[in-house]
Amino acid sequence: MQTKISIAITGMIMIITMTGCPYESPVPLSNSCNSLVDPALIGTWIFPSTAGNNDTVEIMRFNEHEYYLEFHEKRKNGNIAISRGRGFVTMIKNQKIINYCELGNPGKFMFFKYEIQDNLMKTFSPSDNFIKEPFKSGGELFDFFTRNIDRQGFYEPPDTSIRLR
Repeated sequence: MQTKISIAITGMIMIITMTGCPYESPVPLSNSCNSLVDPALIGTWIFPSTAGNNDTVEIMRFNEHEYYLEFHEKRKNGNIAISRGRGFVTMIKNQKIINYCELGNPGKFMFFKYEIQDNLMKTFSPSDNFIKEPFKSGGELFDFFTRNIDRQGFYEPPDTSIRLR
């Protein structure tokens, strides 16, 4: 179940491609108190799929720095798996990167660059083929992203979601 929910999470912000898994870190890129909520993210987003599942994520403002995210993943048997988490945005070289942590699973952060144009959002997850090492501090991880974020292969190919409301 955890693997399926992780796949749904990566789809958004956050669906990953088949070429890799999301990079997970015990530390975020920055402290959430340095982040501001991007109103463009707020809403319900759908991830169209060829399987017809059309998983969704509801993104709400949690406080002045963070979001509450609720993912709804339709299973093959018709049941809906729900995953909840909190996230915040870190800016690196004019790129908006969400630091996401599933509720009940502290110390496991995933990261997603996002770009929104009109009612479409492209999300890019860092490639686990590119990032191989664990980082002991957010500053160390932030410096790694800063040095490598523009390099080819740093991100998996993007996935696109559509704003429902």
